[in-house]
Amino acid sequence: MNTSKTLLILFLGMFPLFKMNGQPNYSLTAHDITERKTAKLSNKAAKKSFKKGAYNKGLVHTAQALRKAEKKNHVSKAQNFLLSHYTNTINKNLQKIISLQQKSISFLGDQTVTDRAEILHIYRIMNQYCNILNNLHPRKFKAVKKKDSDLVIQVENYENSINASKILFEESLQLAAKMHYEKGIRLARNNQKQDNKEAAKHFKWAYEYIPNYRDARKKYTDLKKLAVTRMGFTTFKSGGDFSHTGNLIVNSVLKKFMANANQFEFFEVLDRTQMNALMIEHGLRESEIMDPSDGSNFGKLIGADVLCVGSIDRADVDRQIAQPYRQLFTEKVTVREEKYLNKNGKERTRYIKDNVSATAQLNQKFSIATLSATYKIFDVATGVLLDIGEVNGEYEWNYVWMSSFEGDKRAIPDDIPINETRFPTQNEMMQPANEFAAQELYRMISNYARKTFE
Repeated sequence: MNTSKTLLILFLGMFPLFKMNGQPNYSLTAHDITERKTAKLSNKAAKKSFKKGAYNKGLVHTAQALRKAEKKNHVSKAQNFLLSHYTNTINKNLQKIISLQQKSISFLGDQTVTDRAEILHIYRIMNQYCNILNNLHPRKFKAVKKKDSDLVIQVENYENSINASKILFEESLQLAAKMHYEKGIRLARNNQKQDNKEAAKHFKWAYEYIPNYRDARKKYTDLKKLAVTRMGFTTFKSGGDFSHTGNLIVNSVLKKFMANANQFEFFEVLDRTQMNALMIEHGLRESEIMDPSDGSNFGKLIGADVLCVGSIDRADVDRQIAQPYRQLFTEKVTVREEKYLNKNGKERTRYIKDNVSATAQLNQKFSIATLSATYKIFDVATGVLLDIGEVNGEYEWNYVWMSSFEGDKRAIPDDIPINETRFPTQNEMMQPANEFAAQELYRMISNYARKTFE
């Protein structure tokens, strides 16, 4: 039997790899073991695996090392690894299989799938290194060093066990898909938002176990639409010199939600176009719902389940010019050259270095933009306050330049400018401050949405 020279991929081609997304008690992972190019490297990989307690992986590398090994020390090392770990690992594997078989005799749910998947995995990885060993020439088991003894181990073939465990595993996939499908059906009958969400999850797990299982994918899609919580945003109230800031912070948050929409399964935000269309349809203005006090206005916002409103409580830019100050700089530079004769009598040049210094008059101007905003999340149907919070954003700009100096100019760092520059405009300062606040607002609302709606 030829063994792949590059990868050991368990379950490849037999059944799909499933996304977990909260699926209880079930995982099926592809185990890729890259074969090393030489016996020496395979032995090194084996040693690392054994040190980490990954004995089956270590035995795969060991078997591969013994197959490639020609030098005595490489053969001896692989043989000693097998003597130390093979029998004990096989026995522990079989003990674990017996325990898993006892727990998974009957189908009891997702855990049965997990247990049967693990049984299949253990048999297949054992068969990986056993197949290599079974196909080796008998001389590979003979001691190559006087201090060593012949390698005497019982090498089995687990193909029959693999086939039997594969049948049981595939049976458990069918049973798990059926179980989740039926749970989804029962929950969907209640026609409640939370039950629809749980039903959608079960239908998803059904088709993740068995792709295209009945109409599970369609039912998931239909119920997800009913279970999704949709959030609308109004422009945050703002005034003064930064009246546009409230609109900017909301637009930035919306862009972040749109860019990360795939992180949410049962939560989404309405973009401004959708919100504006809804308000026009119902004759509403944003000013009417900035600080909602009665539920009637909210009931008109059909399509949004919750609404985020807010205000910019502080937005200002401070500019200052510091008093000029003097600073001493010191740098080691070449101060002269001199000729000398080397040991062969040839004339050479060497460079003499010494410290030089200069005192510069420095000027500094700096500006700080600060933004603070509060937000509230309301239930659209009832007007009940669900969450409240505050976010802040700050951006600092600092500029230092030199107006004059005394001493050796070489001591002054090259990156110190000699010309003054203008202060950034208020908008140039406020834009990054607004972005920092928007990032924090997105983080807080995202966390609330995951905790509450997912």
